[in-house]
Amino acid sequence: MKKLVLLAVVMAGLWLLSDPHAMTTEEQLLWERVRAAQLHLVQWRQQQGIATPEEHDPWGCGLIGVEWSGITTTLGDLEAKRTACNPAWAIQFDRWFGELGLQAGNRIAIYSSASFPGLLLNAVAAAEAKQLEPLLIVSLGASTWGANHPEAPWPVLAEELRRGGFIARKADYYTLGGGAEMGHGLTPENIVLLRKASDHAGVGVLRTDDLEAMIRVKTELLAAHQPRLFINIGGAQANLGDDDEILRLSRGLVPPNEADRAGNGVIAYALQNGIPVIHMLNIRSIAAMTGIPYDTEPRQVAPVRANPWWSAGGLILFFVVLFTHRRWKLEAPASTGL
Repeated sequence: MKKLVLLAVVMAGLWLLSDPHAMTTEEQLLWERVRAAQLHLVQWRQQQGIATPEEHDPWGCGLIGVEWSGITTTLGDLEAKRTACNPAWAIQFDRWFGELGLQAGNRIAIYSSASFPGLLLNAVAAAEAKQLEPLLIVSLGASTWGANHPEAPWPVLAEELRRGGFIARKADYYTLGGGAEMGHGLTPENIVLLRKASDHAGVGVLRTDDLEAMIRVKTELLAAHQPRLFINIGGAQANLGDDDEILRLSRGLVPPNEADRAGNGVIAYALQNGIPVIHMLNIRSIAAMTGIPYDTEPRQVAPVRANPWWSAGGLILFFVVLFTHRRWKLEAPASTGL
């Protein structure tokens, strides 16, 4: 019995040591800012008559789109889109910034698809809280459940977030998204819709002849900005390129030494030039890596990822006790006297 009590105490200690640290006051304020922005969008969408049904957005994120519309480019996962809204991602972005030693006034670049408006809001909010200087380029076509409501594409959502005072930064450029980020696959009517939304927001749309040219234009803008960090959110084609090698790239914070498997898009350029990348694609795997719960109601807790060494130590200790603790004793059967 004493051995089991000792095991419980040691395991509890390992669990406490594995927790990186609780949220700071600044992180709490950042979490609350993102969550308030989401609730503001919920109320605004209700007023506009474009509220997302509760069955699709049960926690009131305000950033869940529709299953399909004319500005939808590809299929997306509803659970991933809800997970991407968790304000804990803003805390995770802030901690990545800290790992890289970023300080107020440092330049970064955020190239995002409108497929993950939740992550986009979290990244922009974290960058502004840190007083970083982002170059922001967003591709407007979105996968299912992203910013794909025809009355609420990303430019409209972003304008409402700025009007409410939740973010200050306006995008530097938009692309149409879709094939080659030039709207391939969208109807002319829906391309006009996205252009009108961009014009109303006062943001120009990048136009090129093909994917190679789009990669070059976005790369040149990145080079001119000279960022210390490049953030990719989603699967905008020019960011990834058309080389399948990009599929081998790690997720989350990626160091420049992974440039050999970064493909031929903007991400590859960043890594090849010594710029670390935060690669936000495949939300389920990044959520598991960072300790952010998958598809659960947002709670004001920090991302918690157990240290693998502490976890391994706990497992070893458990099995040592399991195989050394005597739980029963075999005895010879009593004689029947027959």
